[in-house]
Amino acid sequence: MKNKILIFFLLIITLQSIAQSKHGIKWVTGFNGNVINFENNTITTSHGNYINKYFQSGNSNICDTNGKLILCSDGFNIYDSNANYIDGGDTLVNKDYYFHYNGFSPYSQSSIFLPMDSDKYYFITPCNSEGNLCYSCPFNILLYNVIDMQANGGAGKVIKRMQLAKDSLRFSRTQMMACRHGNGKDWWLLKQGYDSNIVHKFLFTQDSVYYKGIQKFNAPVFGNWDLYGQSTFNADGSKYATAVQATDNPGYVSIFDFDRCYGTLSNLEIIHAPQIVFPPNSSTFDQLTTGLAYSPNGRFLYVALQYDIYQYDTQDSSWFIVAGMDTTFAKFQLYANIYLGADNKLYIGNFGGTSKQMSVIDNPDVKGIGCNFCPRCLRLDSLGTNAYVGTPPCMPNYSLGARECYPESTNEIIDKQNVLVVYPNPASTRIFIKTKSKQKKELYNSIGQLIFSTKQNEIDVSILSKGVYYIKCEGQSKKVIIE
Repeated sequence: MKNKILIFFLLIITLQSIAQSKHGIKWVTGFNGNVINFENNTITTSHGNYINKYFQSGNSNICDTNGKLILCSDGFNIYDSNANYIDGGDTLVNKDYYFHYNGFSPYSQSSIFLPMDSDKYYFITPCNSEGNLCYSCPFNILLYNVIDMQANGGAGKVIKRMQLAKDSLRFSRTQMMACRHGNGKDWWLLKQGYDSNIVHKFLFTQDSVYYKGIQKFNAPVFGNWDLYGQSTFNADGSKYATAVQATDNPGYVSIFDFDRCYGTLSNLEIIHAPQIVFPPNSSTFDQLTTGLAYSPNGRFLYVALQYDIYQYDTQDSSWFIVAGMDTTFAKFQLYANIYLGADNKLYIGNFGGTSKQMSVIDNPDVKGIGCNFCPRCLRLDSLGTNAYVGTPPCMPNYSLGARECYPESTNEIIDKQNVLVVYPNPASTRIFIKTKSKQKKELYNSIGQLIFSTKQNEIDVSILSKGVYYIKCEGQSKKVIIE
């Protein structure tokens, strides 16, 4: 009977994952909004209503569970598949900010769609509310909108407009990404702080939005030049990486472990992309990081600087220079964000947004030259004089399903009468365990591996790596942070 229940559960998770994977099957990108369809490997020209709309920096979009394009954004507005405003979908940021930037966002990762049950969708936009629009001024609010795609006969409607998730903070103008919660339904959204390595954490559930505070790290200090930057998760959501056009610590990337169940970052690793001279016969170093993305298998992290693409091997900490400029210096528009397509290839956006081609990494799971950098191989040349690509849309991994939030499981009966207390928490040297029983206590790491067990009420944790752990005793569990 248990096997039948398990098979049924796995089948449901598999079907949900297949449906979720369709959310990102199409991309809207570039000036006039051309559509890349990964389902049939086609690129179509824009609809007439897309003319003079810019999907090149803060752009995002989403399909329904059947792969039909339903919503797209230039960072400031929400359009339907025919590029008409959906009901309530225009001017979704402060008007002074909106008109200062001519009605579309110039900043990467400044909008994102998150799907929920019952054809509901969140649309999130950080911005500045004070009319302070200088190029080194941080964002200070995070807004969200709720869209009901069953309203208006299926045409959709913004039913909650410009809701305040958090204000009076200092956000980076870039570096925003989401990861599905371990329950397979809700979403964690991480938003980088301004001019520092501070990460703001939000939890988007089926009916509410919660600000979960910050995690602060001493390094690196990114600086205030954040026109371009990117945050990303690996395919299973266990790793988070972020980088920006830093002037204080150029070429630096932060990598963390991420706990999808509790939204916790741990085990910070700081890497530094090699510095090489650009352009030819110059003494200037290419050092401003503009984008990054993990390979599908999670082994390699690809990092874009303005003039170069690098591959970082997380297993041996080695760097490989994948490519320099993908065209002549005179025509080159600088590299921007990198995103994984539904075909498991990596696509590299252009800073300028007026190119008719986008470069591709065909085999990102292969080390070194075998990753096959294909210069300007996604081509829109035949689609007309106004067909351009900018950056891929800002998208999380929509196909990521549920995972067990260990150590509790669905068939575990917890004795609520038996109180388990662990202190101090966080800890760095020793932890003490208080329980009503004399039973064995087990210590697990964040992925459910048993570290050791004991019947003692005191554990030396000084030899453990920093991160999230769990104490389990008689069906109860407590999360412990070692720092």
